Amino acid sequence: MFILFWGGLSMLMLVALVSVQAEPLRFYVSPQGNDSWSGKLARPNARRTDGPFATLHRAQRAVREAKTQGAPQPIEVIVSAGTYYLNEPLVFTPDDSGSSDAPITYRAARGAKVVLSGGVPLSGWRRIGGNLWSVRVPEPLRSEEPPRLLRLGNRWAVRARHPNLDPQNPLTGGWLFADFHGERWERGVFGQGVGNIHNVGDTLVWRIRVPESGRYRLWLRYAADNVGDASDMSGRCAVQVDDGIPIPLRNLANTGGWGQYCWSLVAELELQAGERTLRWKNLQGGGLNLDALVLVQDTEWNPEQAIGDFQWWGAFRLDKPKQGHLILIQAEACDEAIGREVTVAVPQPPGSREYLVFREGDIPRWSDLSGAELHIFPAWGWVNAIAPIVRIDYDTRRVLLPPDGYTDDIRLGNRYFISGVREALDAPDEWYLDRERGELLYLSEGDNPPAEPAVLARLDRLIVLQGEPERNRWVEHLRLEGFTFMDTNYTLTTNYYMPADAVIWMSGARNCVVTGCTFRWTGGYALRLEERSERIQFVKNRVEDVAQGGVILIGDNASQPRRNLIAGNLMQRLGLVYKHVAGVYVITGSDNRIAHNTIWDTPRYAVSLKSLDDTRSSHRNVVEFNDLRRTNLETNDTGAIETLGRDQKDSGNIIRYNLILDSVGMISTPDGKIVTPYFTWGIYLDDYSSGTTVFGNIVARTVNGGVCVHGGRNNLFQNNIFVDASVEQIRLQPRDDFMQGNRFLRNIVVYSNPEALLIFSWDDRLDRFAEWDYNLYWLRGADLRTVARRITPLGTLEDWRKAGFDARSLIADPLFVASERDDYRLRPGSPAWQLGFEAIPVERIGHRGWRE
Repeated sequence: MFILFWGGLSMLMLVALVSVQAEPLRFYVSPQGNDSWSGKLARPNARRTDGPFATLHRAQRAVREAKTQGAPQPIEVIVSAGTYYLNEPLVFTPDDSGSSDAPITYRAARGAKVVLSGGVPLSGWRRIGGNLWSVRVPEPLRSEEPPRLLRLGNRWAVRARHPNLDPQNPLTGGWLFADFHGERWERGVFGQGVGNIHNVGDTLVWRIRVPESGRYRLWLRYAADNVGDASDMSGRCAVQVDDGIPIPLRNLANTGGWGQYCWSLVAELELQAGERTLRWKNLQGGGLNLDALVLVQDTEWNPEQAIGDFQWWGAFRLDKPKQGHLILIQAEACDEAIGREVTVAVPQPPGSREYLVFREGDIPRWSDLSGAELHIFPAWGWVNAIAPIVRIDYDTRRVLLPPDGYTDDIRLGNRYFISGVREALDAPDEWYLDRERGELLYLSEGDNPPAEPAVLARLDRLIVLQGEPERNRWVEHLRLEGFTFMDTNYTLTTNYYMPADAVIWMSGARNCVVTGCTFRWTGGYALRLEERSERIQFVKNRVEDVAQGGVILIGDNASQPRRNLIAGNLMQRLGLVYKHVAGVYVITGSDNRIAHNTIWDTPRYAVSLKSLDDTRSSHRNVVEFNDLRRTNLETNDTGAIETLGRDQKDSGNIIRYNLILDSVGMISTPDGKIVTPYFTWGIYLDDYSSGTTVFGNIVARTVNGGVCVHGGRNNLFQNNIFVDASVEQIRLQPRDDFMQGNRFLRNIVVYSNPEALLIFSWDDRLDRFAEWDYNLYWLRGADLRTVARRITPLGTLEDWRKAGFDARSLIADPLFVASERDDYRLRPGSPAWQLGFEAIPVERIGHRGWRE
């Protein structure tokens, strides 16, 4: 009995001991607190001799002290309702870590709204004239990184800009468009030009400016593959200067193919300085494809050696002659093209990274450019860049930029605006910070002063977890819960393809959690993971109205984040400043799970997984059950889910059970027009992406297809539903022999546009896909089997089937439950079931489907 009694007592003591150990040690923070108090009371005592801390930094020191003293239990820092303006980031090191048995939690009090702000509140507004208001700013803001964001209540005011923001059309309005940086006859790139100039009388006209009178050699870059008498076009075409005598051209033999270009010296011309008209004429028939012309005075200059290093985006090397002048004429820059079959490529000239040429009258003659910044979508419109302006040369119409690579090359028609100019403060809700005078100016819409609170963003990060993974010292078992993060700044970067400001930085962290938090009106991502951070959980958070994206993962193969969970989050209205961003951007990372997120309204990706090269690969990631809508609103050549495979390895990435609606796309054209929708997919396996499983996704309303394969191999597309792409439904872009072994099985493809293609490919090779079968196709209002035009890489659907593809596929209505409401579940009688199609668990998609 004694032994049994003692054993039972021991068990009771053990249970009591475990219970005591499980009770956390708690510290409290409150706006009514005092950092000289103990922090162990939630509210000040009656005599105000003790109570909560006032700051998180003091609470952090208390946690460290408790750990130093050997506290064995979990520790909680509970923060009462209020707004806490941080003067510096809260930095956690390995000394701040918890353990699996005793984690450390920083959380908002239950039911309390706790705002952690990286900004500086402004007060004391005074009217200085009309609707213009002024307020003093603290001294540090005059010397630190310029604040670029001002929050008024629950929105951002507009930093003074030109042209003004168009509130009715914020994406398509309020833009200027870059002019060409060269002469009009230089507008073009090598490899494009003028074709089908094979009829007698076909004429091309260029109006050029000759810098100096004298004798010029004429070099022609052309391609030809004529037959018969026209196999040598010498003497069959001529060049005429102004109204002079046409001069027959020589040395124009076949080049071996219509796409095989070469240079030839074809004539010598006497030219007078000034404006001249140059005409090429077809005299006797037979054709040339013209790419470019060069007029040069130096008899030793040869374009075969002087022009080279052609880049796929149009840039090239041009060595100037040692003496005399040179005039480069791009064929497609012709002022006139006369002929019933002549085809002229749209001029897409390369640009400059060092300056922007603006159209006459577009930019006012400002007197003060201190703080001015250029916001531009350069080159192809894939990204935006923000560059400080060095000066503006109004005589040459050039905006000069630093030589540090803040932007891609600026091309004809690229859209832009300029911000941060005092004289551009001319519209309601605009603001300008005069750093020299320490004064912020705001132009109100009515008589009332700016909305409160007025908060000027200062810090570019609020929380930093800084481990030392190289010494095996980690920040771990730390939990952040229930906070609202606001008012961080963004910085200018030359890495505009990967801007990576963030509210929370985790470097060398593991087994940490961010949950139940809100990130709003912040200048960067919510979370940045790097330096081997692993087993991080970012779950059940809200990321809304932010300048960049949701979560970004950075590193190389040795330092990349791994085994992290990003799940159950709501992210919407992302990329309000930087555009080449994503809800989840895995620049490099492996074995991560991105699941059950809702990501709406993004300028580019919802999710991106990139393998940039052999040293930076993203493998074995799972992207599943995400609700992705209205993506790629401001860029193009992109997908809602995008992967990059430049390491040319099978990635093992899995993309499954995602809902993708409305991948839109946008571009500005050389003539200054904005086109949208434009050039997007739902799922884009870019640049050799390989070994990817794409299963059970629903994709509706894209431009160029539910999916695009750009050069990759061994990818599986199975059990997906692709609906209503406007141009083509599936797009294949083989780059070389690498693209083989892909499979397309048991998918449903439905569309409505009778002019759209079913399958588009850059070539007609049969080995790009090892299998393509058991699919269900349906063109609303027509029978695909009777469509006589080319809708597949091989021609008609029947031509495609004769080659061995889709032998067991069906042409039939899939019988969606209610496609007009985006309900793409299948009815019991759907013919897809007999093909082996599996039901997609749509009820689990999105943040509401997340279960821990």
